[in-house]
Amino acid sequence: MELDLRFTSRPLEELWCDAVVAFMFEGAVSNGSGIAGLDYKTSGFLASLVRKGFFTGTEGEILLVASQGMIRAGKILLKGLGRHGGYGPEVLSGSVREVAASLERLAVNEFGIRIPATGGGDARYLTDIRTACGELVDFFVDRHRDEADFFLKIVVSLNRVLCADLESMVGRMKAHFGNRLNYSVAFDRTEFDR
Repeated sequence: MELDLRFTSRPLEELWCDAVVAFMFEGAVSNGSGIAGLDYKTSGFLASLVRKGFFTGTEGEILLVASQGMIRAGKILLKGLGRHGGYGPEVLSGSVREVAASLERLAVNEFGIRIPATGGGDARYLTDIRTACGELVDFFVDRHRDEADFFLKIVVSLNRVLCADLESMVGRMKAHFGNRLNYSVAFDRTEFDR
Protein backbone atom coordinates (compact mmCIF):
# COMPACT_ATOMS: atom_id res chain seq x y z
CA MET A 1 0.00 0.00 0.00
CA GLU A 2 1.14 3.50 -0.79
CA LEU A 3 -0.21 6.76 0.65
CA ASP A 4 -0.19 10.29 -0.72
CA LEU A 5 -1.52 12.68 1.95
CA ARG A 6 -1.67 16.35 0.96
CA PHE A 7 -2.78 19.52 2.71
CA THR A 8 -4.10 22.41 0.66
CA SER A 9 -5.85 25.72 1.11
CA ARG A 10 -8.02 25.03 -1.94
CA PRO A 11 -11.70 24.45 -1.13
CA LEU A 12 -13.39 21.10 -1.81
CA GLU A 13 -15.02 22.29 -5.01
CA GLU A 14 -11.58 22.95 -6.57
CA LEU A 15 -10.01 19.56 -5.83
CA TRP A 16 -9.29 17.07 -8.61
CA CYS A 17 -10.15 13.64 -7.19
CA ASP A 18 -12.74 10.86 -7.47
CA ALA A 19 -14.89 12.20 -4.62
CA VAL A 20 -15.07 14.91 -2.00
CA VAL A 21 -16.32 14.34 1.53
CA ALA A 22 -18.51 17.13 2.87
CA PHE A 23 -19.38 17.01 6.56
CA MET A 24 -22.57 18.86 7.40
CA PHE A 25 -24.33 19.90 10.58
CA GLU A 26 -28.11 19.83 10.99
CA GLY A 27 -29.80 22.86 9.50
CA ALA A 28 -28.51 25.20 6.83
CA VAL A 29 -25.58 24.27 4.60
CA SER A 30 -23.74 27.36 5.84
CA ASN A 31 -24.01 26.19 9.48
CA GLY A 32 -20.26 26.12 10.24
CA SER A 33 -19.32 23.12 8.11
CA GLY A 34 -17.19 25.06 5.61
CA ILE A 35 -19.05 23.81 2.54
CA ALA A 36 -20.98 26.91 1.49
CA GLY A 37 -18.67 27.25 -1.55
CA LEU A 38 -19.39 23.66 -2.54
CA ASP A 39 -23.11 24.40 -2.37
CA TYR A 40 -22.63 27.55 -4.46
CA LYS A 41 -20.68 25.63 -7.13
CA THR A 42 -23.47 23.03 -7.31
CA SER A 43 -26.03 25.80 -7.86
CA GLY A 44 -27.57 25.37 -4.40
CA PHE A 45 -28.12 21.64 -4.85
CA LEU A 46 -26.92 20.76 -1.32
CA ALA A 47 -29.17 23.41 0.23
CA SER A 48 -32.10 22.11 -1.82
CA LEU A 49 -31.53 18.61 -0.40
CA VAL A 50 -31.81 20.11 3.09
CA ARG A 51 -34.88 22.22 2.24
CA LYS A 52 -36.67 19.18 0.80
CA GLY A 53 -35.75 17.05 3.82
CA PHE A 54 -33.82 14.59 1.66
CA PHE A 55 -30.66 15.14 3.70
CA THR A 56 -30.87 16.75 7.13
CA GLY A 57 -27.33 16.53 8.51
CA THR A 58 -28.44 14.21 11.32
CA GLU A 59 -25.55 12.40 13.00
CA GLY A 60 -24.93 9.12 11.19
CA GLU A 61 -26.71 10.18 8.00
CA ILE A 62 -24.73 9.65 4.80
CA LEU A 63 -25.59 10.34 1.17
CA LEU A 64 -23.68 9.98 -2.09
CA VAL A 65 -24.59 12.35 -4.92
CA ALA A 66 -23.12 12.85 -8.38
CA SER A 67 -21.50 16.22 -8.93
CA GLN A 68 -22.91 16.34 -12.48
CA GLY A 69 -19.73 18.06 -13.64
CA MET A 70 -20.36 21.15 -11.51
CA ILE A 71 -17.16 20.58 -9.52
CA ARG A 72 -13.92 18.80 -10.38
CA ALA A 73 -14.67 15.66 -8.35
CA GLY A 74 -17.18 13.21 -9.78
CA LYS A 75 -18.93 12.42 -6.49
CA ILE A 76 -19.91 14.21 -3.30
CA LEU A 77 -20.24 12.15 -0.15
CA LEU A 78 -22.33 14.05 2.42
CA LYS A 79 -21.92 13.03 6.06
CA GLY A 80 -24.21 14.31 8.79
CA LEU A 81 -22.67 15.44 12.08
CA GLY A 82 -25.84 16.24 14.01
CA ARG A 83 -26.37 19.43 15.99
CA HIS A 84 -23.50 21.89 15.91
CA GLY A 85 -23.60 22.14 19.71
CA GLY A 86 -23.28 18.37 20.11
CA TYR A 87 -20.22 18.08 17.85
CA GLY A 88 -16.94 17.10 19.46
CA PRO A 89 -13.96 14.74 19.08
CA GLU A 90 -16.07 11.60 19.64
CA VAL A 91 -18.57 12.54 16.92
CA LEU A 92 -15.71 13.42 14.60
CA SER A 93 -13.95 10.07 15.17
CA GLY A 94 -17.10 8.04 14.61
CA SER A 95 -18.01 10.05 11.52
CA VAL A 96 -14.55 9.64 10.01
CA ARG A 97 -14.70 5.86 10.51
CA GLU A 98 -18.14 5.76 8.84
CA VAL A 99 -16.83 7.82 5.93
CA ALA A 100 -13.83 5.50 5.52
CA ALA A 101 -16.13 2.44 5.46
CA SER A 102 -18.39 4.11 2.87
CA LEU A 103 -15.44 5.07 0.66
CA GLU A 104 -14.14 1.50 0.89
CA ARG A 105 -17.54 0.09 -0.18
CA LEU A 106 -17.59 2.55 -3.09
CA ALA A 107 -14.01 1.59 -4.08
CA VAL A 108 -12.97 5.24 -3.80
CA ASN A 109 -9.36 5.61 -2.76
CA GLU A 110 -8.70 9.12 -4.07
CA PHE A 111 -10.69 11.78 -2.27
CA GLY A 112 -10.72 15.27 -0.82
CA ILE A 113 -12.00 16.03 2.66
CA ARG A 114 -12.55 19.02 4.88
CA ILE A 115 -12.55 18.41 8.63
CA PRO A 116 -14.81 20.77 10.62
CA ALA A 117 -13.21 22.15 13.78
CA THR A 118 -14.57 20.82 17.07
CA GLY A 119 -13.79 24.09 18.85
CA GLY A 120 -10.90 25.13 21.06
CA GLY A 121 -8.86 27.17 18.59
CA ASP A 122 -6.08 26.37 16.16
CA ALA A 123 -4.26 23.84 18.37
CA ARG A 124 -7.45 21.78 18.84
CA TYR A 125 -8.22 22.00 15.11
CA LEU A 126 -4.78 20.69 14.18
CA THR A 127 -5.29 17.82 16.65
CA ASP A 128 -8.68 17.09 15.03
CA ILE A 129 -7.08 17.02 11.57
CA ARG A 130 -4.24 14.77 12.72
CA THR A 131 -6.69 12.40 14.43
CA ALA A 132 -9.06 12.29 11.44
CA CYS A 133 -6.25 11.68 8.96
CA GLY A 134 -4.74 9.01 11.20
CA GLU A 135 -8.07 7.21 11.47
CA LEU A 136 -8.69 7.36 7.72
CA VAL A 137 -5.25 6.00 6.91
CA ASP A 138 -5.39 3.34 9.64
CA PHE A 139 -8.73 2.10 8.26
CA PHE A 140 -7.26 1.58 4.79
CA VAL A 141 -3.95 0.18 6.10
CA ASP A 142 -5.87 -2.47 8.06
CA ARG A 143 -7.56 -3.60 4.83
CA HIS A 144 -4.85 -3.07 2.20
CA ARG A 145 -1.51 -3.31 4.03
CA ASP A 146 -0.23 -6.21 1.92
CA GLU A 147 -1.49 -4.92 -1.43
CA ALA A 148 1.56 -3.39 -3.10
CA ASP A 149 -0.54 -1.85 -5.89
CA PHE A 150 -3.11 -0.16 -3.61
CA PHE A 151 -2.72 3.63 -3.75
CA LEU A 152 -4.56 5.92 -1.32
CA LYS A 153 -4.66 9.65 -2.01
CA ILE A 154 -6.20 12.00 0.54
CA VAL A 155 -6.31 15.76 -0.05
CA VAL A 156 -7.23 17.71 3.09
CA SER A 157 -8.74 21.14 2.49
CA LEU A 158 -7.83 23.67 5.21
CA ASN A 159 -8.48 27.30 6.03
CA ARG A 160 -5.36 29.38 5.34
CA VAL A 161 -5.57 31.11 8.71
CA LEU A 162 -5.45 27.78 10.54
CA CYS A 163 -2.25 26.60 8.88
CA ALA A 164 0.41 28.33 10.99
CA ASP A 165 1.54 25.12 12.73
CA LEU A 166 0.99 22.80 9.80
CA GLU A 167 4.64 21.87 9.48
CA SER A 168 4.80 20.45 13.01
CA MET A 169 1.53 18.58 12.44
CA VAL A 170 2.96 17.02 9.27
CA GLY A 171 5.94 15.86 11.33
CA ARG A 172 3.58 14.21 13.85
CA MET A 173 1.67 12.53 11.00
CA LYS A 174 4.92 11.07 9.66
CA ALA A 175 5.79 9.77 13.12
CA HIS A 176 2.32 8.17 13.36
CA PHE A 177 2.79 6.30 10.07
CA GLY A 178 6.36 5.28 10.88
CA ASN A 179 7.51 2.51 8.58
CA ARG A 180 4.13 0.77 8.29
CA LEU A 181 3.70 1.87 4.67
CA ASN A 182 5.23 3.85 1.83
CA TYR A 183 3.94 7.38 2.05
CA SER A 184 4.36 11.01 1.25
CA VAL A 185 2.88 13.72 3.45
CA ALA A 186 3.11 17.18 1.97
CA PHE A 187 1.68 20.66 1.75
CA ASP A 188 2.38 23.41 -0.72
CA ARG A 189 3.65 26.31 1.37
CA THR A 190 3.06 28.74 -1.51
CA GLU A 191 -0.70 28.00 -1.37
CA PHE A 192 -0.79 29.09 2.26
CA ASP A 193 1.38 32.18 1.75
CA ARG A 194 -0.90 33.74 -0.90
